[in-house]
Amino acid sequence: MKLNKSASEILERYMLGVRRALASNKREDIAKEIESSILDTLEERYSKTGEITETELKVVLHEMGSPHKLAAQFSPQRYLISPRFFYAYTLVLRIVVPVVLGALLLSIIIGTLTGETTNTGFPFWEYLGTLWNGAFMAAAFVTLVFAIMERVNAEKDIEELKEFEQFKLENLPELAAEDKNPSLPENIFEIIFGVIGLAFFTYIINSGGCLPIFWNRESQHSILIFTESFMRFVPIMMALSGLEIARSATLAAQARHSSVTNWWHIFTQVASMVLTGFLLGSFPLITLEGFSSQPFTAGWDIARIDNGVHLGLKIIMILSLIGSGVEIIRRLFREVSNTAK
Repeated sequence: MKLNKSASEILERYMLGVRRALASNKREDIAKEIESSILDTLEERYSKTGEITETELKVVLHEMGSPHKLAAQFSPQRYLISPRFFYAYTLVLRIVVPVVLGALLLSIIIGTLTGETTNTGFPFWEYLGTLWNGAFMAAAFVTLVFAIMERVNAEKDIEELKEFEQFKLENLPELAAEDKNPSLPENIFEIIFGVIGLAFFTYIINSGGCLPIFWNRESQHSILIFTESFMRFVPIMMALSGLEIARSATLAAQARHSSVTNWWHIFTQVASMVLTGFLLGSFPLITLEGFSSQPFTAGWDIARIDNGVHLGLKIIMILSLIGSGVEIIRRLFREVSNTAK
């Protein structure tokens, strides 16, 4: 008995959801046991079928329920939030905390642009503390609400929670990009985007960091936008863009991920992180002083706008560093694990 391609992918996604929901330190052993049970059920029920289809697999998965419901049977007892509330709790947590962090980031940027903040420079630790406090308070509030719901509804069936216990194909997690064949349209888009980036970098090198500004049909001005601090890193950016274009072309040609392309991507991500670190230490990277002589900017506080833009850039770059660091660690762990097998 074997599963066809579509059924095999659905089973992989289902098991990925199970592994994510398992809290035991024997996650892999339990996941293998669950997968074996699913395959045994399929074998018993469709023993005369040459190839298991997506429809037949869905019947069995519907009977077993959602991945988190099945995993809850093997998870240790949680004392504050019980298994029946835990999935809804983590789902709400993943929504509320990012929304609060986004709102705080937006308020910091708006406060800087409107002059409501009196600090000079970039008080990184103060802003980081604000974001940490906001995330902590949001998580604490959600936890308190669910803890109260847990105790108030201890003996009651909650209709809304039953939906989370049903198997739904659209709710299964997507496989990691490395587990799926690369998308040809996506690779082509990345190549086109990379070529556009190379063209842009070539243009600003030739223009000395200036960009053309059109403020009416008859008038065009070239205004210096990028500082010398930024321009000295442009050749490195072009090299990294070239590496990414070459990787996308390789994936498009071989139509699959390989250890070489995965390590290639890790290398470019590490190089991009190092470059971002150097850029953070080289501010200012852009200047808006050239706009002060333009008629359409009359009455604008260019200095304040300039400070706000740089603050926004620093926040974006710091968040990019954090996200890239997490992604690199994940990819490194995955590649090392695959090598060890």
